[in-house]
Amino acid sequence: MALSALFFIATLRGPVSVTFVRHGETVANATGKYNSKTLNTLSAKGAKQAFDLSQRLEAGPRFDRILVSPAPRVMQTIASYLRATHTQATIWPLLYECCTGRRPKDAHATQFTYGEKIKIPAEFNGLFILEPGHDRYPIAPKYNEGLAQVDASVAEFKQRFTRGRILLVGHSGQGGHFIRALTGKWIKVDNAREIAVPLP
Repeated sequence: MALSALFFIATLRGPVSVTFVRHGETVANATGKYNSKTLNTLSAKGAKQAFDLSQRLEAGPRFDRILVSPAPRVMQTIASYLRATHTQATIWPLLYECCTGRRPKDAHATQFTYGEKIKIPAEFNGLFILEPGHDRYPIAPKYNEGLAQVDASVAEFKQRFTRGRILLVGHSGQGGHFIRALTGKWIKVDNAREIAVPLP
């Protein structure tokens, strides 16, 4: 078992249930053409995935806390559920995508920084909360910088989010590394599919 997973066990302060969901399929996912528009626009399939996800989540118990990446494609994925249940999600910048490039042979966490302020699109007004001091995009374009971002997300999760039922909505790269840090296991992260994170 990874040391990070053992540390997580030691720091639990109460019951916690974690569900992770990757955003729905984007036009970029569907076409392989990546740009600022295709990256943050759900494909027709992705929109259907988001609708189906909302239906499944609505049928289950409510979450005590919903944390989402600041990426518009993530907001689009969970917006239907938030509207249907009259709930809000908190934007957690550290869930933003990272670690998508080629893994270097000597992969290790270095440092990442924060950049521009996060802006919530008008179409999502009232659905998402930006916390003071947690309102800027992380900048981690290189793989090792991304690992540092993942480490920071795991550390903050252990400090702040260890009670109740928690839903995380994010990405494949950051999400895969985040889940592995908590469980010691690599778990495939598919579009708009719930992963019950098997905490030890």
